[in-house]
Amino acid sequence: MRTRLAAVGLSAAVLIAGTTVFAQSESRPQLAVVAQAPKGPPAPPERPPAPHRTGELECRNCHLGEHQGVVQMYIGIGGRGAPTIPSHMFQVRVECIACHTTPKAAEGTMGLSGQTFRPSEQACVGCHGEKYRGMLQRWATTLTKMTEAVTPKLGATRAALAGADRKDPKYTRAQTLTDDAEFNVRYVAVAKGIHNVFYAADLLKLANGWLDEAMALLGRAPVKVDDQLVRGGYCAALCHEVARVKLRDTVTFANQKIPHGRHVAELGATCTSCHSAETHKAVTATKATCGACHHGPQNERCESCHRPQAGFYRGEVKTALGTVAPNVMAAAVACTGCHDWSRKHSRAAVGEKCVGCHEAPYTALLTEWTTGFDADLKKTAETLRNAEAAIARAHRGGHRAPEAAALLKDARDALALVKSARPVHNPPAAEALLATARQKAGEALAQAAPR
Repeated sequence: MRTRLAAVGLSAAVLIAGTTVFAQSESRPQLAVVAQAPKGPPAPPERPPAPHRTGELECRNCHLGEHQGVVQMYIGIGGRGAPTIPSHMFQVRVECIACHTTPKAAEGTMGLSGQTFRPSEQACVGCHGEKYRGMLQRWATTLTKMTEAVTPKLGATRAALAGADRKDPKYTRAQTLTDDAEFNVRYVAVAKGIHNVFYAADLLKLANGWLDEAMALLGRAPVKVDDQLVRGGYCAALCHEVARVKLRDTVTFANQKIPHGRHVAELGATCTSCHSAETHKAVTATKATCGACHHGPQNERCESCHRPQAGFYRGEVKTALGTVAPNVMAAAVACTGCHDWSRKHSRAAVGEKCVGCHEAPYTALLTEWTTGFDADLKKTAETLRNAEAAIARAHRGGHRAPEAAALLKDARDALALVKSARPVHNPPAAEALLATARQKAGEALAQAAPR
């Protein structure tokens, strides 16, 4: 964009961001006359000249603040609630005339009517290549769909406000949210959101959320529409699909492999759930972001991530070290029957869930299990360490003890299985496997002992 968007102080006013051009010939500069200062005391200071009165043909008499909304949209300011998100093209100093290249008026009439230049897709292709063909239309279509998703919510919320009790303490907050949402929707339309699609999309996303919040404050259910794009899925729709950016199947986050493709395609995660709308490719997700979905009260897909625990609970673990039968509650109680991540998660909180099906004394049963298994795990780990030390001494003495090493491996596997699956998910199986681990470690210790 031009560094100076308005030629202030010049008699020729060029109104750029649209771009309608009105020109007026500059007046000839007056020659400066230098007079010799008279001798004697200094003359009193002259009165400052009266402000210049603009003439009848001054463009700015009528064209005040022309295209300021468009300019602000391009810069990434002017909306409500969103941080400043400059257009990527503004950041690299792309001027309006780089995109607005197609004349609207015919050659013969522009001298009388002025000239407006329309945006052209060829400008996109000329800079970015053929893969950007169709991008401009995609931006316009996507923003239209997003606006169409928010508009019925705005109408419904306005109707709910009209019938609400104005004395309700929540009314003022609901009205403010609705006013801010309406401002953003109008701003995107009037300032032409296509000048800064990511800022415009973020403003619509905020408006969408505010309208849902306002309806909740008014005691109404949010209007159900297909608002996935508005909630933050607009990155792919605006750019990635046209530019043929391939969605990565897996990514690494917090030292873990994350099924990126599944989150988008199957679980409905939106781009801005984890990525910044302001900085391209920047990751804003934290462990708390993951927990908000994975441990939210609406999520019952615990077993897709917690497979060791689920398999142990349901008796689906196959091991040569023992038989793992299903927990007696597996057929009747799902994971969320005991685990409630909407509150602070502790053994005491899980124990309270027992009372929903059992008598009050059952609240102490979980503590008994967990405390007892803590002691069993510690005892088993100590037995393994003793066996490891004995085998190490045997190796140093030239005795390889392969039978002892095989027994120790079985003991390690049994202990690792119980630790990863958590003994409380299947107490009988855990007890049997820990006993097997201690037995195997004891046999390994005996095999490694000097004879």
